[in-house]
Amino acid sequence: MKIYVIKIAVHGVSPMVWRRLRIAADTSLAALHFIFQIVQGWGDDHLHQFHIYGKDYGISYEGGIGFVDNPFRVVIDDFAFDAGDRFTYEYNFFEDWLHDIRVEAIYENSTLKAPFCISGHG
Repeated sequence: MKIYVIKIAVHGVSPMVWRRLRIAADTSLAALHFIFQIVQGWGDDHLHQFHIYGKDYGISYEGGIGFVDNPFRVVIDDFAFDAGDRFTYEYNFFEDWLHDIRVEAIYENSTLKAPFCISGHG
C-alpha cells in the first residue's frame, strides 16, 4: 500500500503545535479532515477547507459554502504529490486557524499501518 508521511502544523502559534502522520494514498480529503479532527482532539464544530495547487476543497453546505469537487471522492494520490510538496488546511473560518501541511516522505509498497499519528507537539 502506498503511504504518505505528512506533517501538519498550526500556522502562527508559539509554541509550535504539530502532528506527523502516516496516511494511505487512497485517503479522501473528507477522511483527512476527520483524521485531523481526531489527532488534534477537536469536535468537528467548524467549517474547513483545503487549498491544494491553487484550488479549494471542502464539504459544501446548502445555503453556504459550495465547492466544485466532492471531498469524499478526491483522494490524496490524485494530486501526485512529491516529498517536499506543501498545501494548507483551514479550520474555523471565524478564527482563521491555518495549518501548513508538508509531504515529508512517500513509501510506495509499505506494510505500515495508516492512518497513524507518529509524533506531535502541543
